[in-house]
Amino acid sequence: MAVLFLGQVLAAALLSRWAVSGGGRRLWGRAIAGLLLAQVALFFTLASWGTSDITKLSHFLSFDRSAIKGEPFWLLVSPLIVALPFRMATVHGLVAAGYGAAALLLARHWRAWSWAGWWVLLICCSPLLRGFMQNSHSRQALSTLLLLPVLLWAGRMARVPRPMLVVLPLWGLTCHTTALFTLLLALLPRLPGMATWPAGSVRWFQNPWRAAPWRVLALALGGLIVVGVLAGHWAWELVPMLRSKLDSYWSQQGYANSYPLAAAVGRLQLAMAIGVVLTCQQRHVGPARFLACDRSRQLVLYSLVYGLVEGALALGLVPQITSRLADPAGFFLLIVWLAWLEHYRCLWAALPALLVTLDYWLVERLAGSQTLHCGSNDTFFCVPDRWPWQVRY
Repeated sequence: MAVLFLGQVLAAALLSRWAVSGGGRRLWGRAIAGLLLAQVALFFTLASWGTSDITKLSHFLSFDRSAIKGEPFWLLVSPLIVALPFRMATVHGLVAAGYGAAALLLARHWRAWSWAGWWVLLICCSPLLRGFMQNSHSRQALSTLLLLPVLLWAGRMARVPRPMLVVLPLWGLTCHTTALFTLLLALLPRLPGMATWPAGSVRWFQNPWRAAPWRVLALALGGLIVVGVLAGHWAWELVPMLRSKLDSYWSQQGYANSYPLAAAVGRLQLAMAIGVVLTCQQRHVGPARFLACDRSRQLVLYSLVYGLVEGALALGLVPQITSRLADPAGFFLLIVWLAWLEHYRCLWAALPALLVTLDYWLVERLAGSQTLHCGSNDTFFCVPDRWPWQVRY
């Protein structure tokens, strides 16, 4: 596993070197990118083989599909999953590679190909996505990935073909019962008032005593509460499956992870903030200019959302639900942060976050895996102890 991980780092370095040196043949760049994605898929397939969600679904999919009730996509492809080697572990590896492919496509779209490989590691290995990647929440991870184009469209970060804005969200809604909440999270940059907020916010920063729009904020908050109550009532009445799932999370299931409160997440958030400060110094971006920038407002918005999730978990406020919103919020925060760095053309400011991510994997995950007791209650990094054809489900 250490060799596979170091192979990903080497492939990212080769891809960066190939782009900086002028590229040469385009075929070489595609080959290196394909090698990187293949290593990501194999790495997460082997590492997640013994996790609870993987083993549960791999066991039940062949004869009892009640665990994926309300998720039509998985019901449809379950015969194919059963035929795959290591079953859901392979699916999880493919989903992880999908996140890597999204990073490559964004780097290509934003003409930042020299950073493409490093962005793959930043996303796939991020402590912000520990639930998705290391706890094998494959179904929710795929659903969130399919809703990424909605975020890019809502935040005006990339041109997204209209068919994708219809097909991929509909596909995502069939993958996990939390997809509706993730869709609302992706649409946050299109909230009413986001486009007209800059002028007022800049005036408030320049003279907070004369331009404080407290009444406007109070009315907007009241309107959001009313809309939220109405939407919740509509969903409660018209979507019984969603109601059943929420009731299960609320009263029957005691599981809630605390991954967003880990020390590695705090270090990464600090590194991301350092990248923002360095960019502002390099580009001479003052507070007024920062607030007037659409990308900056989106960065602040998703930072606050993730901070609210962390606060809710720290206080124990419905942790069985809020813990499941942490990874989508963290993923969108990473994308918005990369888009912000790209907007100011200071991609090098991602280096502190990259170093923190690599240190987390090399020290805490890889080196710490020596203490795992694989063979009983297997966890992440407990690799398969037999060939695929020797497994009996």
